[in-house]
Amino acid sequence: MHSRKITAALIVTLGMTMAGNAVAAEPDAPVFGGWRNLHSASGAEPVLRNQPFAILPREVAKGERFAILDRENKQAVCCLVVDSDRLDAIALETSYRLPGVWIADLLGNEDYNRRHGDPHVFAMKREGELVDHVFSQEGGGYSDLGGLLLPAGAALDASGGSVKFGTTTYRLQVQSQRFADDNGALDRYTLQPPAPAAPVVVEVPYSTY
Repeated sequence: MHSRKITAALIVTLGMTMAGNAVAAEPDAPVFGGWRNLHSASGAEPVLRNQPFAILPREVAKGERFAILDRENKQAVCCLVVDSDRLDAIALETSYRLPGVWIADLLGNEDYNRRHGDPHVFAMKREGELVDHVFSQEGGGYSDLGGLLLPAGAALDASGGSVKFGTTTYRLQVQSQRFADDNGALDRYTLQPPAPAAPVVVEVPYSTY
């Protein structure tokens, strides 16, 4: 599907475009988003590697905790923890020295933001089980490179087809689509709560660098 190097091909894109964007929601509703595991551009000093970033639909406080979806192992793994104030393009370029294509993944573009709203991007840190979690590489697995971000405390059922958070169960569907220029791809996660509630859609983009 893609090279194992983050610098090569990445097959996904965020609806929180992320690099991740979620369509949401009431202030008290659970926050779903996207995340990406990135590193600084070639030649940058100091070199930044394996830095996770979250793409969320609204502002969150430092210290807020999230779980990531490990699709291959069918698990929700905690935790990614918000470790910065909201980041803009200037901060992503100067403080983290990310390539422009990944900044675009995280922040979206004009058309994307018109459809999904303005993404809120944060640097994250790993804590708890996620620090030593082993991701599967079988079948081209890439959950270690990014994907769906879930509220801490969410759980995946044994089939991987639904997410439970609190008393609500969301049916989970995942679609992947390559970019037209074949320089990456978009993953679209649809979380459908019981009717008549509207679905939550998270899109995570992975551009090739």
